[in-house]
Amino acid sequence: MGALQIGRRSMIVCAALVVPPDSPVYVPQELAHRKVGLDYGNGTAYAGLQMLEGAVPREAITTCAAVIHPGERYAAMLRGEFDATVLQEPWITVAEKAGCRLVSTTFFHGTWVAGPDVDPRLYAAFLRGVTQAVRRIKADKRRYLQYFKEGWAAGDAAVQALTLDDFNLGRIQLREPTSIPEDEARWAWDWMASWGVLRGEFDVTAQINRKVEREAHELAFSG
Repeated sequence: MGALQIGRRSMIVCAALVVPPDSPVYVPQELAHRKVGLDYGNGTAYAGLQMLEGAVPREAITTCAAVIHPGERYAAMLRGEFDATVLQEPWITVAEKAGCRLVSTTFFHGTWVAGPDVDPRLYAAFLRGVTQAVRRIKADKRRYLQYFKEGWAAGDAAVQALTLDDFNLGRIQLREPTSIPEDEARWAWDWMASWGVLRGEFDVTAQINRKVEREAHELAFSG
């Protein structure tokens, strides 16, 4: 991983470990030695590993590479290509509506990362925009549910069939942007290194430029 200028977190992503309606699995412990499809390299995959790791020994965790698109990954699970997968909204709601079971859920930070050449003024404008969006959504989550039907989900018939009442608003969480604490960043690095995803020692000065981070924050919120 190259040097990062700053990383801030605001979006809270809900990830669910899902099994088909006819699965014999009811708790995550029963996924020991069963194949779990993960979109390697993405937050949902890491969340899946953490949910599994909390329930079964590492040597009993069996995963396989699955497509990044959650709708296609969900469809592959229903076809029997693997026993379980990890989904985020709106496909968690799609799965629930189809009778699938959520055997475990967790939340993780969605982190925005800027490159080493970022202009603090540009990043400050981004922070202001994200902060305003978080405040508006938290004030009326239902008003913004329609956005779950856009982007990747635009062509997904199951998502388009969802109504506002189908969603569990408790799974939609956001927070105003905050810096990443060094201890959390170090833990995440070390944990990912233990899975062979990263190599080398964590270096906070190479990963987080606190000077630019502070400058951008002051420009965004001082006035």
